[in-house]
This record gives sequence, structure tokens and C-alpha cells, in this order.
Amino acid sequence: MTPTVRPAADADSGQVTALIAQCWVRYPGNILDIQGEMPVNRAVASGFAKSGGQFWVATLPTSTGDWIVGCVGVLPAGPAQAELVKMYTHPGLRRQGLARTLAALPEQTARQWKAQAIDLWSDYRFIEAHQFYQAIGYTMTDETRTLDDLSKTTEYHFIKQL
Repeated sequence: MTPTVRPAADADSGQVTALIAQCWVRYPGNILDIQGEMPVNRAVASGFAKSGGQFWVATLPTSTGDWIVGCVGVLPAGPAQAELVKMYTHPGLRRQGLARTLAALPEQTARQWKAQAIDLWSDYRFIEAHQFYQAIGYTMTDETRTLDDLSKTTEYHFIKQL
């Protein structure tokens, strides 16, 4: 069954957080701190809208409602630039085209915003994600950043010209 992609609603926030937790559990040392470090996850749709961005979820139907199996967001990131953020797909649904579908949404939105490039930051532990980003045209730069977070995160910078 193919997931349906739609704009997120604030009611999706709990499932989005659960999806991120399911992805992060594969990487020892990652600590999910919604209250302190990811407050936008408490209301994903309105949180992104307040920042001028957009957020989408991919869902599969179940007997109890939609099951969120993927998500992605985009934020303005300065003059002529946008940032892809919070891209996650359920580990059991990888390599089936869902991530490509999700990644296209921020890029399409960035083009509508007249952005000339879109970038993203990815935790150094997410090696599979780095390979995916490079496969869809992102270039890893030499730039890194270290976050002051519970996970002691270092991120790699990727950019794609639009």
C-alpha cells in the first residue's frame, strides 16, 4: 500500500514524535527532549506556520485511523534559501520511494518561494540519510555544527542548488 502525503495538522504531533523516536532508537546516544529541544513537535502544523514554513506527513490507513509513517518540513532560511528539516521515514518502509516523495515537497515549496538553494543539517550518526541526500542531489559541505543538546549532536551540512 502506498502512503498518502498531506499537510500536517497539530493533532499529528504525537505520532510525529513517536516516528522520530522510532528512528532515533537505532542510534545510541540520541536523546529525544521535546519540551527542551523540540517544542515545535507539540504543535507541528501551527509551529511551522508561525515560522513561515510548512510540514507534511505520510500516512497509511489502519482500523483506528491514519498511521504516520513519514514526515518532512521546510523553513525559510534567509535570502533566496530554504531549509529541509525533520525528514523521517519509518524504518520498515525505507527504500520504497517514500523519502524521495517527501524530499520533493520542501524543494517544490522552496522553488515557489524563489529560493535558489535548499540546505539541511544531519546528525553525523545518520549515515544512511547522508547517502540518500547525496543520491538526490545534495552536496555535503565541509561545514559542521555542534549543538548544545542532550545528545551532544554534531551535524553535517548539505546543500542543493535549485
